[in-house]
Amino acid sequence: MRAMWRALAGAVCFAAISQAGGATTLTLTGTGGTAVNAGSESVYVYPYDFSVNGSPAATQLMCLNFNNEITVGESWTVNVDTIAQAANGNAALLTNYEEDAWLYSQITPTTSQSQETLIQFAVWDILDPSGVGTASDPYWNANSTNIQNLIDQASNAVGSESPDFFNQFLIYVPDHDSSYYTAQTGYPDGVPQTFIGTAPAPEPGSLALLGTGLLGLGGAVRRRMRKF
Repeated sequence: MRAMWRALAGAVCFAAISQAGGATTLTLTGTGGTAVNAGSESVYVYPYDFSVNGSPAATQLMCLNFNNEITVGESWTVNVDTIAQAANGNAALLTNYEEDAWLYSQITPTTSQSQETLIQFAVWDILDPSGVGTASDPYWNANSTNIQNLIDQASNAVGSESPDFFNQFLIYVPDHDSSYYTAQTGYPDGVPQTFIGTAPAPEPGSLALLGTGLLGLGGAVRRRMRKF
């Protein structure tokens, strides 16, 4: 019986993260968010619209890096990883990604654009504190208390959320280092940002196949138990 539950858990886990791992192409197709005055320039905030592997469907992701840049129409390859895979054993980075994931999860269809902007700046400050949160950033100065409160809430949430909560998120990490992008003419802005999104729900056909497999597995276990 214990073996059956291990097999069932493995099958469900595979269905949840089947997109993770392997190179994927991202193309920035547009920005659904507004432009905010940050320092000496205007920056767009969440959401960012992407085509994944050339799909016409828009995938909305949140940007994790303030200091890097991309332009509409730019494409690059990424590794789509779970949070643990993307952290790759780096405990501090794992915590940062989990804080970002919790903040990202606070955005719902009813979240206002102003609150989304606050969350975006909190996310940026976690990985790129030198880019935002400085005296030269008028948006941060005007909203520093609210942004810091969000960061504190995220820090507290990492210790209270169950590990399963973080399994629903995927990190889109550029699959080359900075020297590669510096040497390529197709990347005028240098290294692309890292992005976060949620794992897509399995398509109905995939769920049907998974269900059939699990039913077959259950039958095999029952038949095996009858032999004893």
